[in-house]
This record gives sequence, structure tokens and C-alpha cells, in this order.
Amino acid sequence: MNTARTFRTILGYLWRIPLCALAYVVGATASGALLAALGLPLPQVPEQVDERTIGLLLPVAGLVIAVGLAPLARRLRGSFWARWMALAALCYVCLGVTSALEGAIFTSLGGMASVPVFSILPCLLFAAVLALLFKPASSAEPAVVSMRRFFHGRSVGQWTWRLAAAIFAFPVIYWTFGLMVAPFVMEYYKQGQFALAVPNPAVILATQFARSVLFLLGAMPVLILWSGSRRHLVLALGLAFYVLVGLFGMIQSYWLAPTLQVLHNSEMLIDSMAYALALAILLVRKDETNTDELFARYLLCMAQAPVAD
Repeated sequence: MNTARTFRTILGYLWRIPLCALAYVVGATASGALLAALGLPLPQVPEQVDERTIGLLLPVAGLVIAVGLAPLARRLRGSFWARWMALAALCYVCLGVTSALEGAIFTSLGGMASVPVFSILPCLLFAAVLALLFKPASSAEPAVVSMRRFFHGRSVGQWTWRLAAAIFAFPVIYWTFGLMVAPFVMEYYKQGQFALAVPNPAVILATQFARSVLFLLGAMPVLILWSGSRRHLVLALGLAFYVLVGLFGMIQSYWLAPTLQVLHNSEMLIDSMAYALALAILLVRKDETNTDELFARYLLCMAQAPVAD
């Protein structure tokens, strides 16, 4: 029976994943046309790069983010609208804002200011199809119930230090693993190859703190709606961060040297998993999956209980 169930799951992925990828491609194509019509500059690429090749790689990148976010989408509880907005927020923060910040300081390419505008439509379309096709196994519940469950049992002081630690976690992780690969990749940045640039360390640090706040804001709806274990959360959220922040862009940046591709992809995979682990430990209760259904039933019963005159 398990084999049959696994086979059905695989078949389900085989037709759902391409539709999710198609939604992103359609959104990106329409968004590019809209920017051109409004006279806004599109994000630049190095002069020697073939834009046709980038266009051909976009569907591949779309398939990658669909595969990367499907495990996360399948375990989000709540209505379609809540799951859609949670997935869209995570995608937009990663693809539309934080990646643009990173590109603005580490490259000499222009047009990064248009990325947040460009990313709105593809992120919304992609997240809508993803939430529609990958529905949770458990029944839907009001988002307010999930919020009460998530924040229940911890004081304001406890949440304050946990959120502060979560904000500090990303820059520490980023800097730690970045220093490990820096000796092997820094020469490319110093020489300005592939339109790369070396910003001031203070700029790097300030940017990573800004990205950390944005990552936390983008991840919070997902953490609130999560219905699985912390172990599954680390794997699913870590994979989602990696494909959104790392692999999606690296696939389309085909012109980068193999050394940069391998080392940066490895670095971003480790960064993403470590950061997801930090968020899970700091913000998600270990026993939440054992108590969440009881808590939800309690809140629903309280809400449905008759009010005495």
C-alpha cells in the first residue's frame, strides 16, 4: 500500500510541478512586458551574455523553485488565501527584494531597483497555483487559530529575545560560511569578472542584517501555518530558501565560472539549512505537532460555545 501511495504521489508531482513552473514563466513574461511598456529598466546582464539563453533557462529555473517549494506547500494548514499569501510573501521577499539587495552590492549591473516591481506578478501567480495544487492533508482552519497556537505560551520577553536571536542568526551564518569560500572566489570579485564587485565590509554587514529582517518577515507566515514536525520544517524551509535565494538565480547566471557555481551553490545550501534550523529551534515548539490539534479544537470549541445572557 505504501508503494502505491508513493507512486500516486510521484504521478501527482509530475503534472503539478510543470503547471507551477508555467505560472511563474507566464508571470515573468507578462511582468517584463509591463516594465518595458512603463519605460522602467529591466535588470541588466553582462554584455557577453546571450539573453535568448537566459530566456530558455527560465522554465528550468521555474521547475526548480516548484520542486523546492512543493514540500513546504503540502504542509501548510489553513485556507487557500492564507497559504497563497504565505507562499507569495516568502517568494517575493527572496526573489524580489533580498536577491536584488545582494545583486546591488555584489555586482556592477544596473536595473536592480526594478526587480521588486518585476517580481510581484510572477510570485503571486506562482504561489497561487502552488497553493491550489498542493493542498494540505489536514482540514482548513482560520488563520487566527494558527496564529494563536503559534504565539501561545510564551511571554513578550521570551518572544523578544527569540526574534532578536533570529535576526542575528542569518548574518552570523552568512559570514561564517562566506569566509570559508572567500579565499577561492574573492579573486573573481576583485578583478571585476562577470560584472562582480567587492563592497565595503560595513556595507555587506548592513545589507545582511536588512536581508535577515526581511527573511524573518517572509518566513513568519510559513512558520505560523506549518503543520509538520520541526525536522520536516528544517528540510522543507531550508530547501525553499536554497532554491529561491541560490539555485534559481545561479541556473540563469550560466556565464559564471564553474568554481563560482559550485562553491556558491554549496555555500548557499548550507546557509539555507543552517538558517532554517535556527528559525525552527528559536521559534517553533518541539512538541507543537503533538498539541496543535488539541489546541485548535479547544479554540474552536470556545469560539462556538453559546454566550450566557
